[in-house]
Amino acid sequence: MLNKGMLFSLAASLFLVTGCMQMKPIERLAIINARGVDLSGEDLIDTTLVIFQFDTQTKDISKIASGTGKTIKEARYDANTKTSFSLTPGQIRLELYGMDVAKKGIFPYLNTLVRDARTSDRVLLAITDTTAKEVITKGQEETNINVGLFMNGLINQKIQDDSIPKTELYDFTHAYFEKGQDPVLPIISSVEGTPKFSGIAMFQNDSYVDRLTLHDALLINLFQKTIHSAPFDISVQSEPLKPYFQKSLSGQKEEEIHLNGRIIKGKNNTQLLDKNQLRFQTDITIQMNLLEMSLELELENKGVIAKLEKQIEKQIKKKYETLLEKTQEMKADPFGYGEIYRVHKANGELEKNEWREKYPDIDVNYNVDVKIVEYGTIR
Repeated sequence: MLNKGMLFSLAASLFLVTGCMQMKPIERLAIINARGVDLSGEDLIDTTLVIFQFDTQTKDISKIASGTGKTIKEARYDANTKTSFSLTPGQIRLELYGMDVAKKGIFPYLNTLVRDARTSDRVLLAITDTTAKEVITKGQEETNINVGLFMNGLINQKIQDDSIPKTELYDFTHAYFEKGQDPVLPIISSVEGTPKFSGIAMFQNDSYVDRLTLHDALLINLFQKTIHSAPFDISVQSEPLKPYFQKSLSGQKEEEIHLNGRIIKGKNNTQLLDKNQLRFQTDITIQMNLLEMSLELELENKGVIAKLEKQIEKQIKKKYETLLEKTQEMKADPFGYGEIYRVHKANGELEKNEWREKYPDIDVNYNVDVKIVEYGTIR
């Protein structure tokens, strides 16, 4: 049993700890779960906050608040003057940046996330091609649910099915500080008031330079990691496959066959072949299920699958070559070829500006190997 002295010490400790804590009843809190950041004038930040407000007098607990200031925190304090609840940022799940912020550079606005111990490094980051305020306010009106959770779901769905690279705070800051790779982020547009995932944003360091398609995002993700369950659409030339058309389709004149499938395993291996000539080789290996075709083929024919695989390989190779050219024009490397180059340098060092100048001159040979494992519902 504890003696009286020990009991007194324990009680005193609890009293002191309790005295240090600021008690905030949940009924007085408004939990911020998403934040939009725009520029207001030359030196002011305009924030739009999506909050959970625990008001027992209303069933609508999802609200929008806004404020302006010279810093993110000052803008939140301003927003707090317009609500009777205490705004707390500890549960932010999504930070959305307007296009003006994205072009200027978003890293200064990440400070409040990085420095706040309550903020998880798994906060999702995204930009919009308009203003964050427009996407959030109109989205809240149209979806009639918490628009922060809605946009969070849009992005997480794509991440979970391996269609896009991870876009959490940790991933962005890692790519930002990585010498030889540039970050990417999702683009959220407002379509008739409803938020829509519309593309992927390319950055030079922390500044937006251009946009890529969702198909491009899949190619980048396949380069960065092994993927296991990604929806996959591609079109192939029909001419090499005409001998395998079903008889009822022999008169069809479509130039392309559109394929829908799912990548069940996709991985890459990249090597630097010549450091001086900046020559790389990237091997892409894909196992996939084929679920649907716009024109039916005689799949029971032994040669048709091999022929179809070759046509898919040809198209993927072409897509990678086109994507490489686009990113070279941007002088932004989402793949990380610069990181591969850096580890082969004698001193292992590489400046970002150095690779920015070299990247447009690299040459990559893409080897693609595709295996159709199952024919799905079209067998």
